Amino acid sequence: MNCIDAVEGTAKTIIDGLFRLFIENNLDDTEYIRNIKAVMDSTDVFLQNNREIADSPHTLKRVLYEHAKDLWLNNLLNKFETDNANSEHIPDNIEYNGYSFDYIYNHGTYPL
Repeated sequence: MNCIDAVEGTAKTIIDGLFRLFIENNLDDTEYIRNIKAVMDSTDVFLQNNREIADSPHTLKRVLYEHAKDLWLNNLLNKFETDNANSEHIPDNIEYNGYSFDYIYNHGTYPL
């Protein structure tokens, strides 16, 4: 295993742990997203300071972002499908929730 794989695996495991806490404790979405952003930003700083580990640290940040967002969206999709088994609005809801995740990640609060 090379160093970048170890960093990626460690960061994903931390994100997964934060996600479990989010689910188990019914935390607010902003808490989860701000926490995973801190993990991603800290990982990015580590890689920026240790360039010998990875040529493109921002690629890992994108991979971690997509991983965290997928966890969050799949959880919402599962809840929505359970609550609205016959609904035809699932794609619209997923698109809006994807926008919400991006907005919270970038602004630290829900979209207005």
